[in-house]
Amino acid sequence: MAVAKMKEVVGRKVRVVDINCPEGVRCEVDTGDGHTVITDEPEARGGTNTATSPLMYFTTSLGACQNVQIVKVAEAMRFKHGAINIHVETTTDLIDGVEGNANGVMHFVGAKLDIEIETNESPEKLQRLADLSEDRCPVGRLFADAGFEPECNWTAVPLKE
Repeated sequence: MAVAKMKEVVGRKVRVVDINCPEGVRCEVDTGDGHTVITDEPEARGGTNTATSPLMYFTTSLGACQNVQIVKVAEAMRFKHGAINIHVETTTDLIDGVEGNANGVMHFVGAKLDIEIETNESPEKLQRLADLSEDRCPVGRLFADAGFEPECNWTAVPLKE
């Protein structure tokens, strides 16, 4: 009988935040690395609209994480580039909830990134950068693992040298 071996976990890191919500849905998040993030909801969703919503932070995280991966992969590939601009759209829908959540529960059901990068590299090299950086984005992987692979559209614009 064959014995399945579990893949060894390498580089596991635990991230911890402390969240203080003294009143309502507005929260101050101590990220533990010297930064504070404020979240809130629009008035229509019970907040005071003093900060962006947690859902918008997730959308922001997708684009920012993708940028980090692009820069890291480009450096490893010696891929010369200039500015990177990313337009991110995420889609949510209300899914039936358990009893007591008759109005449904909001779920992310899709993500689209339009990525514009200044470069004079070949289309083949750009495709390699796209493939590797998309695969390495942990936030993008969350969407993919949930069954909604992010749609990434890449556009190269000439790099002024």
